[in-house]
Amino acid sequence: MNGNEINYPKISIITVAYNAAKTIEQTILSVINQTYSNIEYIIIDGRSTDSTVDIIKKYENKISYWVSEPDKGIYDAMNKGIDIATGDYVYFLGADDWLVDKNVIENVFKNIYLNSGFDFYCGKVYLYDSIYNLVKESGQFHSIEEIKKGAMYPHQGMFVKLEIIKEKFDIDYKIAADYELFVRNIINGTKIHFFDKVIACYNIAGSSASSQLYDEYITIIKKYFGEEYTKEILLLKEYALSNFSLRKVIKWIINSLRIRKVFLIAKGWKKYDYSRI
Repeated sequence: MNGNEINYPKISIITVAYNAAKTIEQTILSVINQTYSNIEYIIIDGRSTDSTVDIIKKYENKISYWVSEPDKGIYDAMNKGIDIATGDYVYFLGADDWLVDKNVIENVFKNIYLNSGFDFYCGKVYLYDSIYNLVKESGQFHSIEEIKKGAMYPHQGMFVKLEIIKEKFDIDYKIAADYELFVRNIINGTKIHFFDKVIACYNIAGSSASSQLYDEYITIIKKYFGEEYTKEILLLKEYALSNFSLRKVIKWIINSLRIRKVFLIAKGWKKYDYSRI
């Protein structure tokens, strides 16, 4: 190899699916239509009972590996994907999420090339409201101190070196295993690079903060950083759960009066342009 040749790293993209027939085709198309060529695409299906597998088979000649079998939860399925992955970097894309445009992986590569030597490359996401087809940009740089208190980059915007992710997720955590793996490596000195680019659309349908999520975060923070770092997330948990009923009523009123779209637009949400994918 001469000095002018560029080594294009392999990016392993892993999608975990279960009964995702309504959304997974868009997910798959957003990957296989990428302009970046050195992509290994892996799909781990949890033995779906709808037509998810039929959709996967439709594109299987463009998928590096796929399997449909029972698993012990999302992180067990993600670990199966990690076992298969052979890329230089690993990226997880949910079965109801999609890459923001055809050039995004190529742009990620350029960022890695210009900013070499990091273990985690973290970008932004679009939060996606499927009812009104609206998106809002989310994601920002977090200091180590913020991460110790519970700040986390969205995994839909995160590319991780293979040797780091091969440590795999701790499946004892049902909701926050991605945060645990992240902080487990932070304390060992891994390096994070944040870049101000949107990577994927993250479908927020059905997502919400639960008591279990907060409890797992608190357990992880205590384990790695000490109880003194749990104060902020304890306050956040108390606020979120104590105001849950009120927020639920407000949300019901907004939806019932058909003003949700106006409310979201006022909060900075905007129409998504599907022509990008």
